Amino acid sequence: MSFAPPIAVISHAHPSISKGGAEIAAHTLYQGLRALGVPAIFIAAVPEAERHRLDLGADEYAVFHAQERYEHLYQLAEPAVARQLCAVLDATGAEQLVFHHFLWLGLNSLRDALALPGRRGLLVLHEFLAQCHHHGQMITATTQLPCSSATPSRCGNCFPTLGRPRFELRRRLVGEVFDQLDGFVSPSRFLAERYVAWGLPAERVHVVENGLLHPGQPAPPRPAAGRFVFGFFGQLNPFKGVDVLLGAAERLASAAEIEIRIHGNIIGLPEALVARLDRLAESLPQLRFMGAYENDQVGALMAECDYVLVPSIWWENSPVVIQEAYAAGRPVICTGIGGMAEKVVPGVTGLHFRRNDAGDLAQVMQSAADPALLAKLQAGLPRPADAPTMARHYLAAMGLPTAAAEAEAPQAARKPRRAGTKQPA
Repeated sequence: MSFAPPIAVISHAHPSISKGGAEIAAHTLYQGLRALGVPAIFIAAVPEAERHRLDLGADEYAVFHAQERYEHLYQLAEPAVARQLCAVLDATGAEQLVFHHFLWLGLNSLRDALALPGRRGLLVLHEFLAQCHHHGQMITATTQLPCSSATPSRCGNCFPTLGRPRFELRRRLVGEVFDQLDGFVSPSRFLAERYVAWGLPAERVHVVENGLLHPGQPAPPRPAAGRFVFGFFGQLNPFKGVDVLLGAAERLASAAEIEIRIHGNIIGLPEALVARLDRLAESLPQLRFMGAYENDQVGALMAECDYVLVPSIWWENSPVVIQEAYAAGRPVICTGIGGMAEKVVPGVTGLHFRRNDAGDLAQVMQSAADPALLAKLQAGLPRPADAPTMARHYLAAMGLPTAAAEAEAPQAARKPRRAGTKQPA
């Protein structure tokens, strides 16, 4: 079977601009395909205002958009975004499309890209944006409680100024585009089951775990130094449970055996939460705010910790930070719900605590400050998949022979071409 037409991996963002899990997973898939010798291109949606920061690699392209002109309720982008995407696909001849997200691209771009006969598409589900208007988090907008199902009635109650009819229309628009897709990929069973319950045919949903570009070898256990170090890594926003972690830090103020390090960028964080973080970092001797970090530093930074903390208050799907922690040889303490609970086995690869419960998190951290328990958890950690393994699973989900990918793909496909930068508007 020939792989001459490239596979297009299409992302809502580019890793040179932002470091979210979805764009990292998309770029890892792209590089995994290329490592197998499969012709592939990477297309990212990039804010026009961030054009100057964009750093495209070989066979990478950008479509530009204005975030302020994106329609969030119906998930529609300006027509120019769809035209740019279709122009890249036409120029490269890509026929198999893998969409990692539709945010910023818009459902209309997926619809137009798949309209050409012969094109096939997979959509990778990274959260619940197709179902939930509240940032795709399935957290109620008023009470901030987990939501178990999305219906036009429930969504209308959550957003009373919009009302049920608009959510009925939203559901129909999403359904029409989803009907054009050949299938869906979910990095967790939890998310897949939620989408099947929502209405996706089970036979069209594939569960494929995210891989890491360079899993490397686990770091050795830290030498006993009198303190157990617990590290938070990732986006500092309320959904990630930063305030829950700060509450736990306050309760552990007298725990001399515990140190908490928070790694992340405060840009975009609510002012009240920034002020609280600054105040506690100054007043609590065991709390350290480490600031932002580059993604290629995460393994080394995690190796300086004993545990990695994932205190999110929403369901999550397959947080890349859990994969990164396992690659670094560090067990995870996480909220015991959703995709986090699926990825972290209590007493084997980490520990759980109750959602949004700072007191319970503090108690679990205290119990984790035990050399015997830490050694047991480190011995039970799995090894994350690498990029080529992830790519093989995606090829299988697309119905493409994974063995032929390496045996039959032309060697020319391994040679990088000039990166694409300017796209027609």
